Amino acid sequence: MKTNKQFWLTVAFVTALTVSGPIHAQMKGQGGGGGGGGGQGSQNSTIERPDDWMEMSQEERQTFMQSQGMEAGENRSMNENRPEGMEDDMTEAEQAAFRAAKQSENQNTNAGNASGQMNQAQNRFTHNAKKAENYTKFTKQLREKKRFKDEAKIQNKAAVEFLQQRGILDGYEDGTFGPENPINRAESLKVLLESLGESPDEITETEFSDVPADAWFAGYVNKAKRQGIVKGYEDGTFKPAKTVNQVELLKVAFESFGIDLADYPITDLPTASDMDAWYAPYLQYAIDNNLLDIENVDPAEGMTREAFSEVMYRLIQQQESLE
Repeated sequence: MKTNKQFWLTVAFVTALTVSGPIHAQMKGQGGGGGGGGGQGSQNSTIERPDDWMEMSQEERQTFMQSQGMEAGENRSMNENRPEGMEDDMTEAEQAAFRAAKQSENQNTNAGNASGQMNQAQNRFTHNAKKAENYTKFTKQLREKKRFKDEAKIQNKAAVEFLQQRGILDGYEDGTFGPENPINRAESLKVLLESLGESPDEITETEFSDVPADAWFAGYVNKAKRQGIVKGYEDGTFKPAKTVNQVELLKVAFESFGIDLADYPITDLPTASDMDAWYAPYLQYAIDNNLLDIENVDPAEGMTREAFSEVMYRLIQQQESLE
């Protein structure tokens, strides 16, 4: 059926042919006839379009096609992959308008897909997510982005920069971040409390024999103890430099944020022994909400500063998407 010309002529005329690919044409030339004398013949050939085809004007394209032995009118059928619905008897103006409309339609489709992917990315931390009672959305001014001396070793740069600019986790005095260093009990408390917008206590003495009152982490330890986030050991120590394993970190993180997992369903953990473990609900919640990559799960293994940064980065993103 012939396309309605009146409709297509109302669309702005564009000259670009939007479908890329080779040009299929009848190439004219001398050919020998079987058993007969010489004469005009033709053969099918495929011509590769030049790299700058989309930037060429209509006249430049005509010149190019003619230089390849194509006749002027052959541009109307030079691409066998033309959009569905384009008719043979459409004028060049109608074809151009038709292609423009198809291009606009494709752009709208792509925009819709991109929007859907964005929504999916925003929701990837919110499967059965629970709103944290103790979390308050960050409203302070971001700090200037810091360049660490060992930033080439940092794999999860987005997570580290996110926490650093919020004042949650910083580097060492020598200007390094130490991404591969195991995070210890003192450092993890600072990260958790700063994530919640909590400031360290001002203290002159502590309850733990191995936590000097003038230590940088003393105020955090004191506040965490006062809020019931952590306890010391029976010998009266806190062991601030001790490495914390994955499940211990998940437990203290979720409980300090105020995420109640008392009745959280245990459905699919890496090993059968995990299903009945004390840490099962914490690990299941982390996996369900993509807070911890399943290929990195090792309950007894300590977390590096970088790995814990990634967990906290995702946990904060989860909570802020639930606002």
